[in-house]
Amino acid sequence: MGDSNRELWPASSIAATSGSPYFLNVSGFSLGGRLGIGTLAGIGGVDRGRGGSHLSWVSKEDRCMTKKMGLVLGSGAARGWAHIGVLKALDEIGVKPDAIAGCSVGALVGGAYLIGALDEFEGWARTLKPVSALQSFSLKVQRGGFIDAAPAFEAFRGYDKHIEDLPVKYGAVAADLATGEEVIITSGSVIDAARASSAIPVIFHAVHTGGKWLVDGALANPAPVSLARQLGADIVISVDLNAVPRVLDRFDAPKERLPTPVQRDATHPDTVTGAVAKLIDDTRAAIDQQFAMAKARAGAKPHLFETAYAAADIFQMQLARARAIAEPPDIFVKPDMRDAMPTAFDRADEFIEEGHRALMEQRDAIKRLLKD
Repeated sequence: MGDSNRELWPASSIAATSGSPYFLNVSGFSLGGRLGIGTLAGIGGVDRGRGGSHLSWVSKEDRCMTKKMGLVLGSGAARGWAHIGVLKALDEIGVKPDAIAGCSVGALVGGAYLIGALDEFEGWARTLKPVSALQSFSLKVQRGGFIDAAPAFEAFRGYDKHIEDLPVKYGAVAADLATGEEVIITSGSVIDAARASSAIPVIFHAVHTGGKWLVDGALANPAPVSLARQLGADIVISVDLNAVPRVLDRFDAPKERLPTPVQRDATHPDTVTGAVAKLIDDTRAAIDQQFAMAKARAGAKPHLFETAYAAADIFQMQLARARAIAEPPDIFVKPDMRDAMPTAFDRADEFIEEGHRALMEQRDAIKRLLKD
């Protein structure tokens, strides 16, 4: 599809933050086809397609009359099975999200929940073994990836719905492979949105839609708190699978040797002064440390995929922390996934249980916040 019907609005003309007296509501993205996408305020602009976009400014006083809760489900590959436990725990305590913002596996699990297929999805995840997990995909070296994830997603096509028809607001984060911009999907097929959001570069094929090649949203926004706010949430609960350090534990690193990824500026605690500049340096230092520690272990040498996973984990952890300073949620839910490899799809039972435990740990805080 061509781009002749698209108009890009500069982010600077519409940017707003949760600290502003007004918030920006964005709806009605449509580029034709299955997905409606846009690069939102503060990232690169807003795409306006054939269906047009609706922008309205709502005063903070009006929004506070009825609190809306947004749930952020972050990236994490197989560790994302923990999101299933989080959603089950929320149901148990009688809390329903008014919006779900998902990235990568978070977009997948959140989408399954909203289309009413979470039980079936959970059942499938719990039966996966290392071999059966691979059999869900198709090995085709093309489109910049080794694996075509389409067969796995097509297995759930019968449950698919349009995002516009869901009972609550839903958005998925992907990244534009050409520009690196964060791309928000807020209309069209839930299945296709989740697939685009979870297209891990090199591993899975990139997804082409709306004139863009889309890849895993973790490259841009691993835990999209900003999206939850843009979907109308007054209170945001963020499930961050990158919150507990894990990669370095894999190499038995003493915790006092770990680099400090990002710290709040002492003078401006709610800003990211210096954080972005530190991000690249700290990531590089942490990767170098991985090689040094692995080399120090007798007879141990990280293989290709272990090295790639370690680098990806470190970058996601650093980026998630930097974004959390700029866009803090109201409540963090932090499943302890420190010993979980991103490819451990066969450990659904324990990951789901850990997600359930982590949410229950915050249940009193969640209820208090919703009542205030």
